[in-house]
Amino acid sequence: MTTPQQEEALEAISEESSVREQGGSSEGAASPPAAAEAEPEPEPVAPPNYYISFPRLEQLKRSPVALVAARRVEGCPSMSRPNHELTDAQALVVEIAQHYSEDGDFIRTDMPMMEIVFRILLSRRNRPMSLTDIHYELTERWATPIRPLNTSESGLQKILDGDDYYGFAKSEPK
Repeated sequence: MTTPQQEEALEAISEESSVREQGGSSEGAASPPAAAEAEPEPEPVAPPNYYISFPRLEQLKRSPVALVAARRVEGCPSMSRPNHELTDAQALVVEIAQHYSEDGDFIRTDMPMMEIVFRILLSRRNRPMSLTDIHYELTERWATPIRPLNTSESGLQKILDGDDYYGFAKSEPK
């Protein structure tokens, strides 16, 4: 059994809902926001591109030549020269990119994640590479069931942005 007050409340609710169904509005009833008032969806932001910055390595008090020279493979012509004669880090990068495929162990799944990223960038001539592509390489190509590399893109971005060893830097948008 309902009281007269409950019946009045039920009638008021049914009136409001019928007015809304007809496209009108009633006092005190909140109308749904109009389509024009809805916030536009934000434009998708392109993921940042990363590369090895030689000036950043120098700021970190690290030698770009020594860091890159340590990753040369046996097929590199500069292997016959002593490290103190090497002066051009970018020339070493090009040399590594030309010869890394000769060494099946240039990138191994047991390497630390940042070392894998460093070597991926070396193998691509240190051209800026998108965060999405780096993430794909890590999680799809170099992850194994024994060593899964399951990090999100945002997690990888934080790792790359916090780097103070390899000289990773974001490239400026074009």
